[in-house]
Amino acid sequence: MFRYLVRRLLTMIPMFFLMTSVYFAVQNYLPGGPVQEMLSRIQYGGGEGGGRTMNVDDIAKLKAELERQYGLDKPIPVRYWNWLKKISVLDFGDSMTTREPALKTIAERVPVSMGFGIPGFFLTYFVCIVLGMVKALKDGTRFDVSSSVVLFVAYSIPALVLSVVFLLVLCTDRVLPGGALFPLGGARSDDWDTFTTLQKIWDYSKHMFLPVCASLLGGFTFLTMLMKNSLLDVLSADFIRTARAKGLSEKRVIFKHALRNAILPLMVGIGGFLSAFVAGSIVIESVFGLPGMGRLLIESLTSRDYNVLMGVAVIQSGIVMFGQLVSDVAYVLVDPRIDFEGRG
Repeated sequence: MFRYLVRRLLTMIPMFFLMTSVYFAVQNYLPGGPVQEMLSRIQYGGGEGGGRTMNVDDIAKLKAELERQYGLDKPIPVRYWNWLKKISVLDFGDSMTTREPALKTIAERVPVSMGFGIPGFFLTYFVCIVLGMVKALKDGTRFDVSSSVVLFVAYSIPALVLSVVFLLVLCTDRVLPGGALFPLGGARSDDWDTFTTLQKIWDYSKHMFLPVCASLLGGFTFLTMLMKNSLLDVLSADFIRTARAKGLSEKRVIFKHALRNAILPLMVGIGGFLSAFVAGSIVIESVFGLPGMGRLLIESLTSRDYNVLMGVAVIQSGIVMFGQLVSDVAYVLVDPRIDFEGRG
């Protein structure tokens, strides 16, 4: 297992270069850019210069100076190599919009996305495993049919619609007679600094409860039905019939023999789900007004803030690769019979 993990870590190096080089090349061929943004601000006001009339020669000189300032006067491979040297010491440059270090801007957003992403990830897997197991054991019963109907109805509701319904029903006084049960938006209250530790935990939980619930729908139904069908398939296997023929209790057959094998398909996609939750959700963060990674990605893309955009790309690429590594480790933890050492 150790040698396999070392090989996986080594293969992540070219994968990282490939992913970041694609991001870097694409962003350089997008229309617009920081130079065009700055020229527009200077010419039409709202930025440095307050708006002024310039002739063609002045625009050309200013454009050349801005390109030199932002390092855009060099070929793309040279800029990519210079960028790699900087991020090797965690220097992502300064944000082109806020003038603050890009890493600081990103670091302020990461806890917000993780605040509802990680709890949503663990709750999704825990509830789906338990619910899928119960549905398999009660296959064809009224509980199985009714829960399937509820799951597929919930799955058919887009996250955007569900988030808006949550806001209208639970965050305003228009529907519930007792008034709003949860804050209307944001990650914490305005008077956060005056709270005690317990009050901060409670306040943060109230702000994150609805975003967590909204984020569960993405893979909830899929994982539940996958767990159910996998367990049903395992329960019909020959080794389960053999275990029952030996006189083992049904509880021991299910939890010791069947469950460990049935849960394996869920471990395959754990990396993808982990990266999706941790990286943040553009829709959920936008609706609930959460300043997370998803909104930062859109904001930096809209403003052509390349330094922040590439910083977010690096973090998300790292999360994707880490998630795949977690999948392999989880696979071995669930079923120690799996031997990665035999892989080439």
